[in-house]
Amino acid sequence: MRLKLGILALAALLSVVGCTQKEAEVDALLRSKVDALNRASFKSRYDAASLSERYAQRALAYVNDSLPGYDDGRLRAWNNIATSYYNRAEHDSVYLYVDSVLSFNGKSPNLKVEQVLASLLKARTLQRHCDIAGSYRLLYDIEQSGLLDGSEDDLLHNLARSEFYITTTTLNYHYRNKSQYQQAELLTTMEAKRHQLRCDYAEDMSFNYAIAYGYYALCDDSINRSHYLGKALNYCFDNFRILNDSLRYNTYHLGNTYQLLGFMLWSPQIDAASWQSNIPLLEEICHYVRDAFGFDVFDYYPYSADGTLDIRQSTLAYPFLSEAASLFFLHDDPYQRLGAVVATGRYCMARGDTATARLYFNEALIDSTMLGVAPKFEAMLYEGLLTSGMAKNNSDVVSWTRKELELLSYIKQNEKADFILQQQLDKARYDSGRFMLFTIILLVLAIALFVTLLLLRRRTKALQRETARLQAAKQQDVERIANVETCLSVLRHDITPFVSYLQNEHLPEELKREVTGQLIRTFENIKNWTNLSIPSGLQFRCTTVSLQQVFDSVASSVNNFRAPRVKLSFAETDLAVRGDRLLLEILLRNLVNNAIQHTEDGIVGVGAEPYAADTRFICVTISDTGCGMSEEQLENLFRADKHIDASGAKEQGYGTGFGLILCRYIIKKHDDNTIRGCRIWAESEPGKGSSFHFLVEAVKQNP
Repeated sequence: MRLKLGILALAALLSVVGCTQKEAEVDALLRSKVDALNRASFKSRYDAASLSERYAQRALAYVNDSLPGYDDGRLRAWNNIATSYYNRAEHDSVYLYVDSVLSFNGKSPNLKVEQVLASLLKARTLQRHCDIAGSYRLLYDIEQSGLLDGSEDDLLHNLARSEFYITTTTLNYHYRNKSQYQQAELLTTMEAKRHQLRCDYAEDMSFNYAIAYGYYALCDDSINRSHYLGKALNYCFDNFRILNDSLRYNTYHLGNTYQLLGFMLWSPQIDAASWQSNIPLLEEICHYVRDAFGFDVFDYYPYSADGTLDIRQSTLAYPFLSEAASLFFLHDDPYQRLGAVVATGRYCMARGDTATARLYFNEALIDSTMLGVAPKFEAMLYEGLLTSGMAKNNSDVVSWTRKELELLSYIKQNEKADFILQQQLDKARYDSGRFMLFTIILLVLAIALFVTLLLLRRRTKALQRETARLQAAKQQDVERIANVETCLSVLRHDITPFVSYLQNEHLPEELKREVTGQLIRTFENIKNWTNLSIPSGLQFRCTTVSLQQVFDSVASSVNNFRAPRVKLSFAETDLAVRGDRLLLEILLRNLVNNAIQHTEDGIVGVGAEPYAADTRFICVTISDTGCGMSEEQLENLFRADKHIDASGAKEQGYGTGFGLILCRYIIKKHDDNTIRGCRIWAESEPGKGSSFHFLVEAVKQNP
């Protein structure tokens, strides 16, 4: 029964996993469809605005129905729909979708950049309605936010940066009269950024058009007019080269570029001399559009008797303006259609061709969808209707005059509001600049103060280190003197009995050898003590030490002068420790010699094992079956300031000679240079022998 239940549970789990995987695959497929529809909408935004909207609406439907959490797709669809409405001059719908993006509070990774794009689209829509202040406010906020100053290099961020420059240029050159310096500075920045902002070819053409229009607007500069005209012509030529590719051909951008060429050819501020220096480039452009697009304008070329071309006396602007108007009638955008027919009609009026001008002005009256989309162009239209004499009665004159005055008043009010806003924002920039300067000054002062304090702190630390060094040197001198005193004191204490023994003429030879050996060991310990206790002496060299090698070395070098009666035993071990091998051998040799000296008959054993109380240490034990020690002797065993009478060594115990003091000092060296906790101690009972133990850092064995 349990087996069946387990199988059923496993099957249910696999079905859940399978469903989850299948849902993930469906989700990924739907996302790819949404992304594909949004890309198609974006690419067709200029070619077919209605088709662009349909693509975006389908993407939005997928998101709403099946992917409610896919906010990236939703925001992109909203902005695409708003763009399609902008390209059809359905401005109320533009505001609806743009505001949806701006008020969205989800967690989309692209939320900020999509909101910037929505703000830019809203700014361009406000420009069409001559709300220059509102447009400028949005551009100012975007610039101050720094959202476009990052290093992101993707389509959305590049599109936002490109649209920011295009919208700023449109505001400055279509609706304002900025200073020559400001215009040139902005165009220089745009040219520097141009190749970094690749989005698609439609955006490239919009960018080229904005720069070309900017240089055309700069042609009222009499000094650099010829240069600026050449710049504008070259950027127009770039657009024609892009449009010559059948995959990139677009009547919207072709009409825009034709219209700009018409404006330049019509412009009274560009003199004949400036045109004369750019005639070769103009002729090259005219040949190119004839060969690439079948648009032949050479019938309008008026050559003078000497073969030179006088643009000021030609009607070459007309074919470009009229062709632009024709191309814009292929699109759904009444804003562009109105601008094109008004521009062409005004040109005809300027050339004295009133009849043709009336045809263009009348076109706007017939197509009522053109009215109400652009106050600036509509005011020009009513001016053209009045000056061309199209009014059939006084009622038309009164009606058109009233509408023109209302529109001009509306435009004037917006220009005034923009001027006031510019003054306020310029003052805010100035105040911000002053605040920034003040902040920088305070920051510099703070840094200077910090550096001064840092230098003082370093100087103080240097003085502290020097003081500590002098104190340490003084302490070393004190210790050195104390060591000398201890050395002399212990030396006198240790060798006195042995000198007495050697002065005895009847001392047996065996005891003489023992006493002589003890004297030799004492002087060796004095040498080792001296090396360890002075700064320039023996250095502590910490390595991984095999205890078996230490045992073998001590076993071969120790002098067991009681070999017949005392057995010396070293237990085999595979343990390793961290320490100084030479010092460990001196330590162990002293303890073994000490044990042999005080064992009349029996065993001296040496072994090692992990310390049970703390496995970070290895405990080495030297045990004997000698005379043992009293509690008083144990308490004073390793103290140089307490001497126990060692005369009659066999009866009096272990004493406190150089050997044990040196052992304590070696253990202290290990405690200072490895890990804290290294120590040495002894356990003993009178008549039952003694055990000496010391702890050193263990080396972990590989499993």
